Amino acid sequence: MIGAIASPTNIIELPQFTAAALDEVLVYSTGLSGAGNVVASTNDRTGAGAGPVLCIIDPRPFPLRDRVLADLGRRWKLSIMDQVVPNPASKDIMAMAEAARQQRPAAVLGIGGGSTLDSAKAVAMLLENPGDLDEYLGPDASRKPQSRCIPLLLIPTTTGTGSEVTRFGVYTVRSGRKYTLNSPVLQAETALLSPDLVADLPPALVAATGYDALTHALETLWNKNATALSDRLALEAAAAVLRSLEPAWRASQGQGPAAALAELQQAATLAGIAFNKTGTAAIHALSFILSEEWHLSHGAACAFFTQNIFDINMQDPAVRTKFLTLAKRVYAEAGESSASPLSDEGYLQYLRDRLVALKRLMGLPDRFSDIPGFTLPGNADEQEKIAALFDKAQNDFKLKNNPVPCTPELVRKLVLEKLQ
Repeated sequence: MIGAIASPTNIIELPQFTAAALDEVLVYSTGLSGAGNVVASTNDRTGAGAGPVLCIIDPRPFPLRDRVLADLGRRWKLSIMDQVVPNPASKDIMAMAEAARQQRPAAVLGIGGGSTLDSAKAVAMLLENPGDLDEYLGPDASRKPQSRCIPLLLIPTTTGTGSEVTRFGVYTVRSGRKYTLNSPVLQAETALLSPDLVADLPPALVAATGYDALTHALETLWNKNATALSDRLALEAAAAVLRSLEPAWRASQGQGPAAALAELQQAATLAGIAFNKTGTAAIHALSFILSEEWHLSHGAACAFFTQNIFDINMQDPAVRTKFLTLAKRVYAEAGESSASPLSDEGYLQYLRDRLVALKRLMGLPDRFSDIPGFTLPGNADEQEKIAALFDKAQNDFKLKNNPVPCTPELVRKLVLEKLQ
């Protein structure tokens, strides 16, 4: 399904994640054994004098990945870096990039969740572009990525990032602000999907990354930059995530077929292809403040305001029409169509209720009291101070992609409601 859809990234689907299969993908995606590349022997794919394949991976133990890389290391020169943290910080990425420059790698391979893939993108970019990552980030960025020749291969091990097929990376600068870098230089040449890599995900990770994928699809569908093509992609992605997210979450607890996890993985990549054409919008802009201030994971932060932004955007007639189509499809796929038809308002309410129910079922935060360690403010002045923190989102280009303006006053109102 996914491989047939036009994307700047070539998407390869492997039924089984093995060293032999990854070896073939590396040969294909790097060209290291093709014309113009001399291979020393069949046991040294990177060739005499060539640098290693730089592998950027999650620090968490992952036996399958580690076995495959150990086997692959018999045929390729590999250099492993695992200093990735959630919501990756530019200072940590710069440390990896400086070490990588000394190695002169032949290719960059990222295996992991969104933070890992974004880190791999940035390191690959910095190998061929000067300066500090902070200089490329934020509204006052002094540099833009210019080019990248080193091959970049990304392999997601979660069910939501979409980073493997996008031109975006999300990074935290030294001041603590979180910014999106948008550049075709960050677009990987190759992405590899395998159901083996998501078969053993913990439920909390399925919940957070799967809901992130859902917001990618929703924010593409209501985006000011939407096109007929992005709408079709986003509609398919949203329906697929809504169909597979709960079964995948249950499967991660041994309560259903593992095929649901593979379906969610594909839906997440499809959502990535969709939002790569439009960018995201208000949900993601506000989520950055939640991650900056209270260190929520990206997916959990995206879930926080979802139904609130949904309500705001249903005021736009064109958006409302698109979401009515989605709501009717979700209603039918849930087996509800045998019941009496609903009014247009009823279908939209059904979809909204589904968004909220998924959050509650999977334990994702919906109010500030749901955030671990958060202490509710004791008076109105303290509440206003928290609400004022979200004024920072007004400088985020993602907020400007929202079809209905999210003014500082409107955002503060939403925040104050979440504090009650």
